[in-house]
Amino acid sequence: MSTDSMTEGDLNPSLKKLWLKALSAIEMHNLDYSVSLLLNIMKEEPGFLQGRKTMRAAAIQAHKSAGKKGAMMKPWGKLKSKVKKDPVGALHDIEVELAKDPISIDGNRLLSDSALSAGMFETAAFALETVRENHLKETKALHELAQLYLTHGHPEKAAGVFTEIVERDPADGTAAKAARDASARASMSKSKFEGKLRDNLRDSDEASDIERDSAVGMTREQMEEQLARWLAKYAEDQNNLLTVRKVASLYEQLEDFGSAASYFEWAYSLSEADTSLQRKGEEMRDKEREIYERQLQEQLNACEDEAEKEELQAALDVAKRERLALSIGEARDRVERNPTDPQLRFDLGQYLFQAGEYTEAIPHLQKAKNNPHIRTRAIFTLGKCYDQKNMNDLAVSQYEEAVKELLTMDGVKKDVLYHLGLVLDKMGESDRSLSAFKEIYNADYDYRDVAQRVEQSYQ
Repeated sequence: MSTDSMTEGDLNPSLKKLWLKALSAIEMHNLDYSVSLLLNIMKEEPGFLQGRKTMRAAAIQAHKSAGKKGAMMKPWGKLKSKVKKDPVGALHDIEVELAKDPISIDGNRLLSDSALSAGMFETAAFALETVRENHLKETKALHELAQLYLTHGHPEKAAGVFTEIVERDPADGTAAKAARDASARASMSKSKFEGKLRDNLRDSDEASDIERDSAVGMTREQMEEQLARWLAKYAEDQNNLLTVRKVASLYEQLEDFGSAASYFEWAYSLSEADTSLQRKGEEMRDKEREIYERQLQEQLNACEDEAEKEELQAALDVAKRERLALSIGEARDRVERNPTDPQLRFDLGQYLFQAGEYTEAIPHLQKAKNNPHIRTRAIFTLGKCYDQKNMNDLAVSQYEEAVKELLTMDGVKKDVLYHLGLVLDKMGESDRSLSAFKEIYNADYDYRDVAQRVEQSYQ
């Protein structure tokens, strides 16, 4: 992975000479020349963040001084494919275009995506900070920036960004809630101290509280009453693991998943690396993102204004992309911690498949087949990976293997048979394809377009 921790002292002699020349050009107000010199430096050393910041400031000043407008052509769509294939190499191409329009929202967001893919968090944040400073009505990029800070362990910065979003758009309830959650998370982080942390009940009164709170079937009002009592205990001692876990659990039951995530994450930090708490925090974050997506989808479904619909759809696409990227990152971390767990391999393989990373998904799904509880699902997803890569014979072998292991004609078996029929049809194996569709037809006439496919074969 690339990093962005390089300093001026790390530059080789030839680049350092260019660096000094660029600084001199800035002092002489020869800004365009300084940008061209800095572009050459950044091409060789993309991790030199100081140089990138200097280059951006010079380009912005040059555009303001000359009264230049943004570039007429918008090259960002063409550069997206390169970001996926070669994120480090794409950084230079994006910067060349940003030199023409240094405060471009789309350009800086793309730079952030590319930097993040290359493991350059500070560069990714800098790109979005550029948008933050130069577009006072923009909020989408600020949501991305805040989430970036949260993901990389800077809740205090995230809280500041979310608060600024609310100042720009007071109707943004999502940002208002996120600001509170991030502030709470930052407060918890500050209160952490070193030493052995306690995991035992302190006295019989606390034991009595737990016994009373263990009753099932509580109303929402009862849960809120319990939460208030446990939060009072938390205020007295923020490092009592039992208390933090109880607060997290109550927030989860109340479906306040953002708060639940914050407390589960704090509980994990207080525990002796209890991975179940870490996983729980990740699960809560995923549910929080899922709810945000659902809210956007509901707004999109109810919207009648075409321009607003486009904005909502774009926001929904970004949210889904970010959620999937975060899920992949979390799944990778879990696999690294426990590489022999087939379930974790399957989870990562599924996420990679959803992201279109079929080649990378295959080895994880192959290892997941070793677990009898998820074997069939792993085989099916593996077949779909082969299918997407047009490795049709391998896809057929996986689909047929899955069909043999599925004894009842449930939804899963129908889905596998349908995919088998499609790939056989793609291969020109019409008889075998029809046999797969007929098997579904005999059990479920209304399944997708199976009836049409089967009945047309008799005409």
